[in-house]
Amino acid sequence: MRPGTVSKILWHFTGGPLWDETTNKQLTQLKPAKFGYDALKSILTSREVRVGKYHEIVKVTVHKKRKYNIEKKVSEIHENVPVTIKSKPVCCVADIPLQHLSYHAKRYGKIAIGFRRESIIKAGFNPVMYTLENTALLNSIYTGYGAVDNVDPSMITDEVDSFSSEIQSKYDEHCIDEYADISGTEFEISCVKEAQEQIEDSYSNFLPYIKTFDETEFDSIYCEREWRSIKNFDFTLDDIAVIVLPNNQEDFDFYTDFLSSFELPKKITIASWEDLIDH
Repeated sequence: MRPGTVSKILWHFTGGPLWDETTNKQLTQLKPAKFGYDALKSILTSREVRVGKYHEIVKVTVHKKRKYNIEKKVSEIHENVPVTIKSKPVCCVADIPLQHLSYHAKRYGKIAIGFRRESIIKAGFNPVMYTLENTALLNSIYTGYGAVDNVDPSMITDEVDSFSSEIQSKYDEHCIDEYADISGTEFEISCVKEAQEQIEDSYSNFLPYIKTFDETEFDSIYCEREWRSIKNFDFTLDDIAVIVLPNNQEDFDFYTDFLSSFELPKKITIASWEDLIDH
């Protein structure tokens, strides 16, 4: 027995809302069903679900952010700094039981591919972590990265070079036969650079798996039970359990047209939305 909130099939809807490049947000208006149908055929032909335009926009308010003032050569603390971070693009599936698909279709249309859960796990998809915007948790996630992001190894190098030059000039001034050796410091700075790059890379890979929403979106965003990947999903027909299409939408019978256009293994269920969901 499984609870009604968990499914053995994870769904990729090929329709969905239009994307607003200006605001970096999904609009409430859905794409025409024809777009979703063309996307479905393209996915089945290429055997690939590609990462799309969608990327997560994470908004946090950092209570204290340190910033180095180059002119004054001092560190300054700025309070309650708003920060907006854009994640890598993702491809998505939703862990939604069949009986709840009609609700999901309000945001993503009625054309979907149902992949077997074991195939999704094998491909490296992961459930997202849902969080409200500007929570203490979200801020704490960014704070660690932000502290590293504030470090500028090039400025450290400049300061060390300047200090080294001063020491060398004193040696020369007093005819001291010594050399200001800073090789150890240079090695440490290179380690800082490498660590910073690794942290940035890890953070950019983690961020797409955080999904933020506001208090008006509990009935839409929060109930999607989304899984994501930052890589294209290459699949075989064995990974597909169900394909669902409407037979009466926008004056077109997508279901019948699909049956006459594609020949798929009989173990893949091809169902009309009206028969499987509406009834």
